[in-house]
Amino acid sequence: MSHGSHESLLALNCGSSSIKFALFTPEFERSFSGLVEAIGHGQNPRLKTSAGDVQEFGDSDQTHADVLPRLIHDIILPRAGTISGVGHRIVHGGERFNAPVRIDPEIRAGIAELTPLAPGHQPHNLAGIDAATLALPGVAQIACFDTAFHAGVPTVRREMPLPRSYAREGLIRYGFHGISYEHIAARLPALGVSGSRVIACHLGNGCSVCGLTDGKSSWTSMGYTPLDGLMMGQRPGRLDPGAVLWLVERHGGDIAAVNKLLYHQSGLSGVSGLSGDMRTLLASNEPDAAFAIDMYVDRLVQEIGAAAASLGGVDALVFSGGVGENAAPIRSMAMQKLEWLGFRLDADANAAGAERLTTADSARHAYIVEADEEGVIARAVACLID
Repeated sequence: MSHGSHESLLALNCGSSSIKFALFTPEFERSFSGLVEAIGHGQNPRLKTSAGDVQEFGDSDQTHADVLPRLIHDIILPRAGTISGVGHRIVHGGERFNAPVRIDPEIRAGIAELTPLAPGHQPHNLAGIDAATLALPGVAQIACFDTAFHAGVPTVRREMPLPRSYAREGLIRYGFHGISYEHIAARLPALGVSGSRVIACHLGNGCSVCGLTDGKSSWTSMGYTPLDGLMMGQRPGRLDPGAVLWLVERHGGDIAAVNKLLYHQSGLSGVSGLSGDMRTLLASNEPDAAFAIDMYVDRLVQEIGAAAASLGGVDALVFSGGVGENAAPIRSMAMQKLEWLGFRLDADANAAGAERLTTADSARHAYIVEADEEGVIARAVACLID
């Protein structure tokens, strides 16, 4: 069902277990978008599109690399007209990539070199590049980096309390979800947020908190890898390094086994013994599901407190990402524990998922901002192909 010869920009966002995609007009309006989720989770991936299509999309053993070619050929291209550029979310840019860049073989190799820093994401990001390059030969491919937004975080927060020679080898706190935070920063004026100190929470399968000073990142909960900070769907967040050493010893020095534990078997999934999906846990009557939720909220509130201390206070709070936007009970539990910071929750607004979550007389306000990494990526593509 082609729509003639119109032009589109394609944004591809390959997450740890999902692929989000969106087609944009040259005016940055979404013309078609969708999501394939539950990839590599031992169940059949599901495709949902903005056209209302919902279907199983492949077998339980399929990887991102298996799903992508079919997604591009069967679902995206028939709707796209002429694709003038493709933008990719790349989780790790290391110290080399601090801005969007046009991909060539040398750049692709540079992205691949960073795989050890984000083993749960970078291979999927590369699969997206390869599938799009094959399907759309000669079309410009642009890489947008999740770490780039945090490049301006003060050095005293980027380096770790280790001999500084390690920092010179690249062992620093990079921070992630930068494309999401860039969108949140751009939305703040429209929300009427006048204060300079904003704490943004990106809560999805991966979770992080970012302290924004005048719209720029000045503190982030994630570190050298996307394992640090908040408790997540499958990742533990902040851990005592001694606990990691104990786990390595407990697994007979099997680093791969501990890696798998930390990236895929911890967080909500590990603690609940049930699922890493917040929707499943909120619907469950299991005591361990409730315990996992309590721990998640407790860690969230602690990290928001750390962000507030780093910023020297807070003027506004923003929730984004799948959990942040849709899980009203999580927002409610967190906000009740944050009343001391001047946030008074409006229960009706929260239940309705309203843009502003706080009462009119609240000293400070909290908001929902819908994540739009794809929109940020599309704009970066347009800048680099002109």
